[in-house]
Amino acid sequence: MLLLASAALTVGYLTSPQSRRVPSFGVPAGSVAQVLSSPASMQAAAQMPVGGAPDVTPGVIYTATFKDMTGRPQSLGQWQNKLLVINFWATWCAPCKEEMPIFVKLHQKLATQGVQIVGIAADTSLNVAKFAKVTSINYPLLSDEAGAIEFSKRLGNRFGLLPHTVVVAPGGEVIYTKLGLISEAEFESILRQNLLKVAKSL
Repeated sequence: MLLLASAALTVGYLTSPQSRRVPSFGVPAGSVAQVLSSPASMQAAAQMPVGGAPDVTPGVIYTATFKDMTGRPQSLGQWQNKLLVINFWATWCAPCKEEMPIFVKLHQKLATQGVQIVGIAADTSLNVAKFAKVTSINYPLLSDEAGAIEFSKRLGNRFGLLPHTVVVAPGGEVIYTKLGLISEAEFESILRQNLLKVAKSL
């Protein structure tokens, strides 16, 4: 535990369902103890890529279905004409909850301009519903405890770490992926730039 804590202080962290906390260089869940066993292995792990190329078609994205907080299935296809931001998170993921106020603020600013943010939790509908009761989230929260991570992996998150954020242009092209905490200013700039591109293509 001491080793994990010291590593988190120096390199930051992402989380996975298995480890709940792993270094932000994208170490596969289940490999934490081995990777952090020596300075040399930490240096090697720091050079590992954390993401991969998306392995999905627009059809796969827009037919993907997850449960809302009432247990009803919701398809991502209902937002296919929007600049769709998919944020993979979980109620047990501290960095996920840390960045959620940024998504709330950006959704408030940009929803009327064509941005739709959706949170997909690697968690149960019950946990998500409990979380929503004590927070002020202004965008849809969906869940699938196992399926969320698998879908996240197909969108480039090869190790299944959280948080993971993806931006999908109208038509289904994945135009941005991010593992780890987003920066509000940088992410807002990316969204606005792509909104301009979307408007020009109409």
